[in-house]
Formats: sequence, structure tokens, C-alpha cells
Amino acid sequence: MNMKPPRPADFSDRAQGLMLGAAVGDALGWPQEQRSGILGGQKSRNIPPSMTFRSWARWGGPQYSKYEDKVAAGSYSDDTQLLLATARACLHGNEWLAWLRDVELPAWPLYQRGGGRAVLAACRAWQEGTSPWRGPQGKARSYFSAGANGVAMRIAPHVLATIDDESPSNLIGRVLNDGILTHGHTRALLGAVVYSLAVRHTLIRRGAMEYGDLLHSLLGEKFWADPEVINHLPQDWVERYEMASGRSVASDWRRTAGEMGKLFEICLTSLERSALSDDEKTLEMLGCFDPKQNGAGTVTAAGACYLAARFAVRPSMGLLRAAFLRDSDADTLASMTTGLLGALHGFDWLSPLSRDVQDAEYIQSITHRLISLPIEVRENQPMDDAPSAWLARLGSGQPVSSFVDGREISSIQNFKLFERNALTVTRYDIATRDGQTMVVDVPFKRERARHEELNVPGDSRGVTETGRDGSDPSSSFTRIAIPVASLEATRHFYGEILGLSIQWSDRAVYLNPWLALVEKSKQSTSGPVAPMQITVHSASPADILRSVSSRGVRLVPPGPNDIEGAFRVLDPDGHEVLVWPKQ
Repeated sequence: MNMKPPRPADFSDRAQGLMLGAAVGDALGWPQEQRSGILGGQKSRNIPPSMTFRSWARWGGPQYSKYEDKVAAGSYSDDTQLLLATARACLHGNEWLAWLRDVELPAWPLYQRGGGRAVLAACRAWQEGTSPWRGPQGKARSYFSAGANGVAMRIAPHVLATIDDESPSNLIGRVLNDGILTHGHTRALLGAVVYSLAVRHTLIRRGAMEYGDLLHSLLGEKFWADPEVINHLPQDWVERYEMASGRSVASDWRRTAGEMGKLFEICLTSLERSALSDDEKTLEMLGCFDPKQNGAGTVTAAGACYLAARFAVRPSMGLLRAAFLRDSDADTLASMTTGLLGALHGFDWLSPLSRDVQDAEYIQSITHRLISLPIEVRENQPMDDAPSAWLARLGSGQPVSSFVDGREISSIQNFKLFERNALTVTRYDIATRDGQTMVVDVPFKRERARHEELNVPGDSRGVTETGRDGSDPSSSFTRIAIPVASLEATRHFYGEILGLSIQWSDRAVYLNPWLALVEKSKQSTSGPVAPMQITVHSASPADILRSVSSRGVRLVPPGPNDIEGAFRVLDPDGHEVLVWPKQ
């Protein structure tokens, strides 16, 4: 009878090295990452390698609302945020997938830093309770073309959760089912499977790792290349994949496995030259400098495995090589490389970075819980509020005692991070009771009101935010709530017919953080609300007009100062909505 091998004597240190190493590599490499948005561009990005964290600044926010995001030394990015989100999900035992899908991923956009487009789009779909592969055709197509390393960078906790299994089958199934939550391309999924097997091999290995041993092991035990691994995937996903691509998952898996094998052959050919290996040439051949493919799951997995094998006896050199690699996805490559080197050597060699990285104690704590026998199953319950409603409460100044995932908040500090022209960004520094820190940025974009748009008289004097005596007011407005007859009809009208970017919960529809439409209580004795006018600025009013016309929404006569392209409709409660073209 096969007996599962006991854990190595230093397994705890190596597990800590895996998780701390991933965070350290991420934090050290993030400023140099080609898409970091660092202020100063290449001049700030290209600095001499050093085992020292630095503070820096980047451009944050969406394309048309950019602001300066100041990053403290040792801060980690989305790579480690999602790694820890996966770790928390794994603490829910057999319910890990539901917790990751329904709680962690929907909550992550609130505090994300540096998140990729594919992961953000998928998380927003989960916020709406929709699988990204079942969304509108255009979004589903984007999902199935997402082959980046956003899966591989977060799956190490699954290795720790399954480390005592005799075979990697369960691990592979977990990685695949985790992966499809955000990415639909086989490069993302296979790269994650390969990296998980590399981490498993490194963690359970006894003795020194021989030169090239990791790559030989992965090529010798090709669990990842067998198309039958897709049997772990839900049938609904497989059907959607084949409908979108016109190809079978199995054939694409074989093709991608062939690509992965060729990448490993490049690595081995280079390692055979030993000290004469040309790292930059090898990484270039792998695609690590090609902006069209250096973020692919397969490329990053191959690069991390190569660097870990190349610098197995000099782990600090491996960290520096990955974190300061120019024109590359440096933070993710460094995170995955240093995770492997930490799984091999523990975390002492990472000092003092392992002490100075953001949330070091929390990372150690959650790692300890992951490797405890049996795994501790978390009991905290997520809040009833949707992430959007939670954010609206935070931004409006209402008391917030728990994060969306149910974790108790120990402290919140806020300050004005950025203010220029019409944009103000308030930053909330949040610490949870279990030890994680997060920053949540709440932007507010003010638009200059045109009197003719609002169709009301006025003068040119500005309105100040002070009391009559010129001092700061002791009280402030937090929210305007308008009662409506049906919250669902209101959500449908503004979100689907007008196509606006709204936020909602089962209690309110937010047109912006300060304007809420709330369902009128059946016990309410107040009279009817007088009709109001709500103005919507749109870059494509013609699209909205076609939508309302096709659904039988009644137009109302234009105002005397309406310009070409503007129009007016009534919402379900009789409020006039003026759609005004952006100019």
C-alpha cells in the first residue's frame, strides 16, 4: 500500500518562505514592472538592483480620472492581494471555491492595486452574480482570450492545502476551477497548473536541488500535458469554451502543452551551459521581454522555473534578476520565482525584506493556519451589503465596522489623497482585526454645471463648503435618498435601458456615491415625492436613445435650451431624466 510521504522537517519554514517570498518578490519588482504606471517613466523604473524596498508613486485610477498614487516602501500589488484572497478561501475547507467566487473576488476590486484588466472584468461579473463565460458575447470573447499569469500568481495556497495528498490530481483540479473564475485561455490555466506542480515538487523535496532538477522533473512527469485534466472542469464551461472558440478544449490543451514543452527545452538548453548560461538571452527566447506575450501564464511559469533552477544555490541573485528585469512583467515574475526559492530555502535568506514587506505578520499567520492539521475552517460570514453599497457607505461617512467579507475592521483613517481640477480622491487606510492592511480610494469627479443644461437660472458665483461665518461646517451631507416604488424597476431602467454604470444592493440603487434611490416602505405615511430632474452626461446619447426607443420608453418634449443630441425621458417613478451629450 502506498503511504503518503511525511512532510520535510523544515516544511513550516519552507511554507513561510513560499508565501513571504511571493510577497517580497512582488513588492520589490512592482516599481520596475512595465505596466506599473510609475511616475517618471523609464528613468524611475530602471535603477540598479538592490535588496531594498523603495517608496514610489504611480498613476492610479481609470484612464480619464488619473491621480497620483503614492506607494509606501514594501507595499505589495494585486499579485499578493489575490494570493492572500485565495489563502483565505482555502481556509474554508471544501467550501473554498464558493467563498473565492462569491466573496473574495467580488470584494477585491474595492482595494485592488495594479490589477489586470481580465481579472477586474471577471470580478465585476461575479459582483453581479454572473459567470464571466456566460456574459454578453463581447465580454465572453475577451474572457476566453485572457491567457495572462493572473491565475499562476495566486495558486500557491492550493499547494499548501493539498500538500499531504499522495498524487497531484486534487491540486490540479483545484487550480483549474480557481483559474476559470477569471481567465478562459488555456495558456493561463496550463501555466498555473505547471507552476503549482513546480511549487509542490520544491516543497516536498529533501536535500539540495540539483542544477536543472526542477525542469527535468516537470518534463518527466507530464501531469500537466495530459488533456484528460480538463475532466476537472465543469461541463458548462467546456461547452461555452468550444462555442466561443470553435475548437475543443482538449485540442487547445495539447497545443498549449506543446508550447510549454518547447519553453522548457529552451530553459534546459541554457542550463546545460552552466556558468556560461546567458540569462537575458534565455529569457528573451522565452518571451519575457515581448510585451505581447511576457504576461502569459505559460511564459511567466517557464521564466520563474528557469530562474529558480538557475539560482537555486544563490537565491538572492534569483530574486534580484527577476525583480529588476527590464521591459518585463517584473513583479509577477519575481513573485513566482521568489516563491519557488522560498519553498526551497525557507525565509531566513529574505531578511530583512521578509520583515519589512507589507503585512509580514499577517502572511505568516495565514500560512501557519493553512499548513495546520486539520486546516482551520473560517467561520466569519460576509456582510449582506454588496461591495458597491459598502463602498458608498464608506465614502458617505457612515459607520463601517466590518469589511465586505465579514472581517472586523480595527482601524480606518482617511485623508484627501489628490485634488486637481474637478477630481478629488479620498484615501481610506483600513486595517482588519486579523492583520491585513488595505487602501481604498474613493474618487469624486465634479463637473461644472451648465445653466442651460439644468434649465435653471443662476449666477456665476461658486458654492463653498463652509458655514456662513467662513468656518468648516460641523455637519455635512452624506447622502440624498429618493423613494421609489420598485427598486428592481429602477435598477432595470437606469442600469439596462439607459446602460449607466450604477451600483446597487437589495436596499438601494446608487446613481453615484451620494444619490441613492431607495424602495419606499409599505408602512411609510409620507406623501408622494414631487418629480425631480436627473441629468446624465453621455458620450453616446444616440445609443441610449435607440435603447429607450426600442423598449417603448416615452420621450418628453425638449426644454427651450436643449442642444442637438439631448433628449428627455421619464423614469418608472415619473422623474425626468435629461440625457445631455458630452462636449
